[in-house]
Amino acid sequence: MHLAAKEKFFAAEGLDTEVIVMRTNVGIAALVTGSIDFTTAGGSAMRAAVNGAPLKMVLNITKKADLWVLSQKNIQRVEDLRGKMIGVGGNWGTQFYMVLEALKHYDADKDIQLVSTGDVANGYLSLQQGSMPAVALTPPYSILAKRQGYRDLVRTGDVVSVSPTTGLVTTKDRIEREPQRIRRVIRAVTKAVDYAKARRAETVKFIIRQYKMEKEVADSVYDAIMETLNPTLWLTDQEIQIELNRIAEQTKTKISARPSDLADFSLIKQVMQDFNR
Repeated sequence: MHLAAKEKFFAAEGLDTEVIVMRTNVGIAALVTGSIDFTTAGGSAMRAAVNGAPLKMVLNITKKADLWVLSQKNIQRVEDLRGKMIGVGGNWGTQFYMVLEALKHYDADKDIQLVSTGDVANGYLSLQQGSMPAVALTPPYSILAKRQGYRDLVRTGDVVSVSPTTGLVTTKDRIEREPQRIRRVIRAVTKAVDYAKARRAETVKFIIRQYKMEKEVADSVYDAIMETLNPTLWLTDQEIQIELNRIAEQTKTKISARPSDLADFSLIKQVMQDFNR
């Protein structure tokens, strides 16, 4: 979103946008009440939709898990996390369940305590301060922590299947009332994705300026983003069903929602046709 704003892709579509950084739960609540028009918290928004929030994803940016569990240097193996605390961003949202699913793969999901760090920035700080044995981090913090010698124990993308963590989500009402406006937003974001894929050097420079980091770190952040990027920018019904099944298993509830209740990718497909794809 920041890249789309910086390179004036929103402006080119006749949109006057403001990108606001919010905690996930705050952003979803603001979207439901109409205080904002979109959120990028795709996974958490889908969980909110399952629970009745009138939300739908209209574009998917990443469908591969982008979370790393890093530990203090004295912890050697994933199994050594048993009986310890792991700091996770948010408050029992997508990242919490992603960590549990990844740890279950290693049979290390028992006897652990997941603790909210508020956000990944605080998680990174708690790792540095030694107040957490391990934390779950996304780039750039995961990359910074690895460079400082903290143990890279779990890469969730290696063991978690489809995970639509980031996307463009809006309300069902807005989709019905303002489809052309949403289509322009989707066009702008799609142009930004194309720009990032085609112009690595310029995008790395943007990352350096936007997040005030060294080039080597920015290069690694770029690579991590490209690795998790969804090339189609939409999900199949089967991929959405995987997420629905995951939510049902993790919450121990029977879910009646269908893929069409959580997402509407008709506009991104139209945009792709506009771009001859």
